[in-house]
Amino acid sequence: MSTDSPQIIKSNRPDTTIPSVHFVPLRGYSPLTNPLHYQANHPLPSHPPLSYKPPMAKSPPRSVTFPKGFRAAGTTCGIKPSGKPDMALILADRPCAAAAVFTKNRLPGAPVIAGKRHLRNGCAQAIVINSGIANDATGQEGVDNAIATCKLLAQQLADQGTPGTPGTPIPFRDIVPSSTGLIGPQLPMDKIARGITQLVKKLARNPKADADAARGIMTTDLTPKSANASLKLNNKTIRLGGIAKGSGMIAPNLATMLVFITTDAAITPPMLKLALRKAAAVSFNRISVDQHTSPSDTVAILASGLANNPTLTRPGKALNQFTEKLTTLCNNLAYQIVKDGEGATRVFHVAVTGARSERHADKVAKAVVDSPLVKTAVHGCDPNWGRIVTAAGYSGAPINPNKLSLTIGKTPAQQVRVFTKGIPTKLTPTQKRRLHTAMQQKDVYFNLDLAQGQAAVNWLGCDLSREYIRINADYTT
Repeated sequence: MSTDSPQIIKSNRPDTTIPSVHFVPLRGYSPLTNPLHYQANHPLPSHPPLSYKPPMAKSPPRSVTFPKGFRAAGTTCGIKPSGKPDMALILADRPCAAAAVFTKNRLPGAPVIAGKRHLRNGCAQAIVINSGIANDATGQEGVDNAIATCKLLAQQLADQGTPGTPGTPIPFRDIVPSSTGLIGPQLPMDKIARGITQLVKKLARNPKADADAARGIMTTDLTPKSANASLKLNNKTIRLGGIAKGSGMIAPNLATMLVFITTDAAITPPMLKLALRKAAAVSFNRISVDQHTSPSDTVAILASGLANNPTLTRPGKALNQFTEKLTTLCNNLAYQIVKDGEGATRVFHVAVTGARSERHADKVAKAVVDSPLVKTAVHGCDPNWGRIVTAAGYSGAPINPNKLSLTIGKTPAQQVRVFTKGIPTKLTPTQKRRLHTAMQQKDVYFNLDLAQGQAAVNWLGCDLSREYIRINADYTT
């Protein structure tokens, strides 16, 4: 989403930011048995595409206060001219192991700069977020304002107290700031201060607190995004919860996306960082709405340790299990982000199988989900398979045209092979009807088989509609 002029927003959709994977260096912890050599076991079935589609629910699922040891709140402080919620707070009862991945955009927002500093020691206790103004391209004043936001919260918690929360006042460096919205303007610190006072008063552990926090971080999103998951480790139940925002400026490597995850797992910061890295790589870094990497992208996780499981200190089966559940949660949120893409009416799933390496498979899948011609074909329910195979051809990955095949459809009963080993398939009337039906679904599935190796990946994209153009043409005017 283009957000390059500090004028008043009049768009009907709120505003945005997904993350590129830049990993926060954690200092003060000893390396643990080659943690970077760890690889979680994430099998990727080749057919049909592996994509998370959350179940229908009557009410938003519990999220950031679902794990033990967390409270949350959302409020309206007047940043957005619309009067919609524009601030959120996640607060832990005690210092947590923490990790994050950030945008790779070389014009990072001020909160990203401050957040990296505050997470250097792998510890945090709170995340404070504003929406409506991104605090990006704001120079040193913007960085000072991001840090001042943390100091205001630390002071408010010390002055006002936090009933039911043991421990001493929170150092401002244990607070992670985050912002999303219009690029250019400075934060209105008087409104931020008012919002922080309101947030501290509203802190709670319940479904309403979860929902309020999810709405407080929205911009052009049409719906709040939340999820939870749980697993058993050594007879201890570990919970995870998360909220996300993102609708435009969505591209691989985290793009106009903010994601905040909590867990009550007992885990060291290096292992938490490792798990988050694995989960983000196969979820948030394999989605695309408009190829535009936001400067504000952040995925952050706090672990309270209150599940009282044996602390995860090294790679192994237990860490694999935790990573797999974290990945499930991230895939859930990633799907919600793509489904709510600006102007989106359909999600399309791209599975690339039979590649020589994951890197090659990623190149092919990215070329397909980023193609404006593929995206418009999906919007028009047009089975224009030539756009898909030619996108694979220009992807830069090794392709043998005589081995390439393309199937459209989700299940074997729905699938139609339209391109087989470099030759168009002559379709029967029944297959044509099946293909027409497959392209009319809200979720469309493409499977490209390169037939050159064993590597497979799965990506998500959304269609390109007239509404996307309207939203972004009018964003600041």
